[in-house]
Amino acid sequence: MNSIRQHQQTEISKKISISGGYQIMTINRKWLVASIEQKTNHEYWKTIWNYDTGFMATKVLPERACYISIMNRTEMPSFDGLPQLAADLRNQRHPRPPSKEITFTLIRRAIRDLESYGPDIFSTCRGLSTYVAYEVQGPQFNLGSCLKLDVLQYLALTYCHNDNFV
Repeated sequence: MNSIRQHQQTEISKKISISGGYQIMTINRKWLVASIEQKTNHEYWKTIWNYDTGFMATKVLPERACYISIMNRTEMPSFDGLPQLAADLRNQRHPRPPSKEITFTLIRRAIRDLESYGPDIFSTCRGLSTYVAYEVQGPQFNLGSCLKLDVLQYLALTYCHNDNFV
């Protein structure tokens, strides 16, 4: 019985309705990892935030691609604040735009050792084309096409293909 209670304290999962679908946030307190997964009629993506290693990965389908980057801890919600963020979102009646945004440029560089980013990122990105994503600051005029993901109506993750991404 004690192990069941301990497991419940280790992993928390919340389902949040969004327009046209939902997001599921899972928090693993033991490993300091959070994952947010969105499923709608026309879009599926999953982002993994490893607060222990400082890396994050985002899997985007149908592109069958995964983007790995360093977490920007000043812009991202704190690990301990994630459950409250989900609770606030569930109590909200109207969707709102994200209050923060992080923009990345994608570099076509092969990631040789995917396992070095941890088991959660490895299992998320395994078998997909995986790219390095570097955060960019300020106005960018040559980013090319971009994909913007709204995470928990708090943070927009924008991934852009630069001119050299062929």
